[in-house]
Amino acid sequence: MIPRKLTGNASVDAIATMAITGNVVPATWYKTITTASGKADLAAINILSDVLYWYRPSEIRDEATGDIIAYRKRFSADLLQRSYEQLAEHFGLSKRQAKDAVVRLEELGAVRRVFRNVDCGAGTMGNVMFIAIDPARVLELTYPDQSDDLDPMAKKRHRYDGGDADPDTPMTEIRHRYGEKTPDIYKDYSETTQRLSSDHPTNQPENLSCDKEDGGLAETSESFERAWEKVPSSKASQCAKEKAWRVWQGSLSDHGVDGDFLASSYRRYVIQQEQAGTEARFIATLSTWLKPNRPITGLSLDAALENRREQRARAERRSAERRAEEEHRKEEERVRALEIEWRDSDPEAQRLWSLAWDYGAGFDRMGDAMRDYRAYRDERFRPG
Repeated sequence: MIPRKLTGNASVDAIATMAITGNVVPATWYKTITTASGKADLAAINILSDVLYWYRPSEIRDEATGDIIAYRKRFSADLLQRSYEQLAEHFGLSKRQAKDAVVRLEELGAVRRVFRNVDCGAGTMGNVMFIAIDPARVLELTYPDQSDDLDPMAKKRHRYDGGDADPDTPMTEIRHRYGEKTPDIYKDYSETTQRLSSDHPTNQPENLSCDKEDGGLAETSESFERAWEKVPSSKASQCAKEKAWRVWQGSLSDHGVDGDFLASSYRRYVIQQEQAGTEARFIATLSTWLKPNRPITGLSLDAALENRREQRARAERRSAERRAEEEHRKEEERVRALEIEWRDSDPEAQRLWSLAWDYGAGFDRMGDAMRDYRAYRDERFRPG
């Protein structure tokens, strides 16, 4: 068959004949789904594109007319079931990379992890992960330019520059214009935050002395001090330390963990952020990191607790397998000892056993004798 000329370009015409299917990656995601350093989060983008593919409905067409008569979902359950191992194998990642990417998508609001117990033919599988998607949030990430709202900092630039400043003008240039009388661009935000905090009290520790002249806290713990060493110096005030110590004590009781676990997890989080090149002002302080369900990029406390649960579950499974193997071995030894005792007391069994190990009769006769012995044993021997 002679190929048709579509565009006159051989490569383009050849590609046109290919039925390429698969995931779709909107170009805007490379700007809206990024790492802490501002680079495109390729692992998270690829995983979200795969999740989005499974949540796109497939068409059902009428065989006679070709009209679309219905749509159906591509997966069997009410949510898409995926494991970290499946994602890692599909995209050529490690399990840790796949898990961190899913956590980042969840913190971004695009997906949500749901863990369930699933009944199967072999029993009940616990902690099976399903992935739910937030269509509204995916729409925002895909079409960020649809919002008519100006960037908050752009509004500030207009306000402080008499309405004539270009929204793209860097704040450094505007601050130069004002010299030493640079307005506090965060004043309105701070006042609003204080007002909302007074109107809606939170569970933050109260009655903080924050007195730097009293020598600090009277007594903390060694594990807390090891964690506090990694707090960025710009955030390591006495008030922050006192608040962190109170949140720390609450975390020990709420999560049932020890101080060494919290200290090592927070230190790993800070080291991870430092190696990624994250500025110190964007690294969560200890009290913020300890609060559950906070949108923290990287190794959050929730992620550390989940990893700890997985490690314990794996250890329990390995321990159960070792116990089962040991019990099986002991049972085999017990049956073997009972068989020897029975064989020594049964003349026919002794005769067949001797023939089975008579090398002079040849291997064929030995094999026949061994089969006769096993048939006799299965008929007469009953281990109790």
